Amino acid sequence: MNHISMKDIYELINVKSSPCVSIYLPTEKAGKEVMQGKILLKNLLKEGESQLLTPSMDESSINKMLKPAYDFVDDTMFWQNCEHGLALFITPENFTYYKVPTTFEPHITISDDFQIIPILQLATMNQDYYILSLSQKKVRLFQCNPFEMEEINLENIPTSLDEALQLDTPERQLQSHPGTASASQSVFHGHGGGEEDNKSLITRFMQKLSDAILTAMPYKDIPMITVGVEYINAIYKETNKYPHLIDKTIEGSPESFKEKDLKVAGDKIMSEENKKLVNKLHSQYDQIKARGNGTEILSDIVAASYQGRVNDLVVASDAVQWGLFDEEKQLTHIYDAKSPNAKNLVNMSAIKTLENNGKVYVFPSHQIPGQHKHFALFRY
Repeated sequence: MNHISMKDIYELINVKSSPCVSIYLPTEKAGKEVMQGKILLKNLLKEGESQLLTPSMDESSINKMLKPAYDFVDDTMFWQNCEHGLALFITPENFTYYKVPTTFEPHITISDDFQIIPILQLATMNQDYYILSLSQKKVRLFQCNPFEMEEINLENIPTSLDEALQLDTPERQLQSHPGTASASQSVFHGHGGGEEDNKSLITRFMQKLSDAILTAMPYKDIPMITVGVEYINAIYKETNKYPHLIDKTIEGSPESFKEKDLKVAGDKIMSEENKKLVNKLHSQYDQIKARGNGTEILSDIVAASYQGRVNDLVVASDAVQWGLFDEEKQLTHIYDAKSPNAKNLVNMSAIKTLENNGKVYVFPSHQIPGQHKHFALFRY
């Protein structure tokens, strides 16, 4: 399962070449609609050809530039191994593409910068996350997104309490046998006994697991939710080494959940986390805008992004405003429609904010309070 990280975003904005062609389109993973993507891509490339044809760029240069994308059009295997969306980024010297777990409206944009807003949403909205299923008998790790859930192989990682504690020193005089107190735990005998000893054993298991699970994670920057009975979730939280563990947990014996039910519960938690984040940012914005340290006025946001003043920028995923910014005069010109030299000022503000070490958050417009399409919190 693929994942878009902020590292991918920075690689895109660090490309200094022009023209920049950004293409987004929906794709299918299965069924007769799989091959519709190739038709969409071909049509978008044809549209791009007409926009690229200028006195400074002839047909030969355009064909050479777009060839890697055209090669996909007739590649049947490529379309049979897509996810739900495809994003392509092309310059005369660079070609990058991402198969991603979200759908896009088909469109092509040609500008001096890549259009990053649609793909930036994937990196900032916690679309990808882990579910760590915890029990004494079996531990499982899943990677999820809004469309699917995939189990990650935990080979070479102790996934049960018995297996984990067998790795202890041979001098450990401890043996176990199945007990009757619970279907998900064993009774342990050794020096001492009772509930406190059992908690100690589980804690040691969780400590080993917390260290080992990091090696199995294909990505180290996405949130993780644990599922388990209350006391095991609590013990794991105490021993956890992963920095992106979510406080909210899924409570209950993992054996009692079907995988689809786990995903429903996980999606709900991640939706709540995203809502908390945007509400927190909007609350901070309301507190500081009266002091002049925040604004929803795009022309002011553009100027502040160039000046390195934007600390946090929140934009709607469908926010588009064409225009130009005169950096020398610090003036923003808003256009009613796209023109050959115009830029998407929202996209440009996001790029400049990131280049100046600010943070950009992209959410669906209906999730942003106050009916704002964008608002910024300034450093000063």
